[in-house]
Amino acid sequence: MNEQEEVIIWEPPAIVIPEFRLYYDEKGKVVTYTCEKLEGNYIVIDKHVFAQARPDVRVVDGKLTTQAESIVITKLTQDEQGDVKCAKEDISIIVDDTYTYPSIKWKLKIYEF
Repeated sequence: MNEQEEVIIWEPPAIVIPEFRLYYDEKGKVVTYTCEKLEGNYIVIDKHVFAQARPDVRVVDGKLTTQAESIVITKLTQDEQGDVKCAKEDISIIVDDTYTYPSIKWKLKIYEF
């Protein structure tokens, strides 16, 4: 019996360090934190900022800043162009476009002072 030894040389794949990105809108507000390459404005951030994923930061002149203490008021208002459609008889029931009974559309308005 002929025994033969085989040697397998395995090269591990290269480790790719992710690029942590913060995408923001034209006003500097956070849109999303991700490692994916999406369309839009973004800045590269470190892993600690990425892990915190704070929604209260802003991007000003390409730099991350924390927002000064301010008053933020949110109000749900009826609006025909609203994002959320609810049953008219019970606004706690969210419905879709196939709902045939009377409904109301609502929109969230955010006021920052």
